[in-house]
Amino acid sequence: MNADKRRSIGGQDPLRRAGKTLHDDVAPLLAAAGLQLQLLRMDHPAAAAQANEVLATLEDAMDRVRKLSQQLAPSPFTPASS
Repeated sequence: MNADKRRSIGGQDPLRRAGKTLHDDVAPLLAAAGLQLQLLRMDHPAAAAQANEVLATLEDAMDRVRKLSQQLAPSPFTPASS
């Protein structure tokens, strides 16, 4: 399916829509989960080591979502890479 046909379905390229969903919906949920985990770590210092491991995994997931989002729906303010 060519790009024009993809755009005509729903008015926007499905990959671009997926990137926007990752950026606007998934990334904020991951960030909120990270903040909640930090609060939980402060309330339960004995679990800090385990919380830190989960936070590291969550940060990795956020980085991957961010990169994929930028690949699928690049910002108009980001210079194109060569």
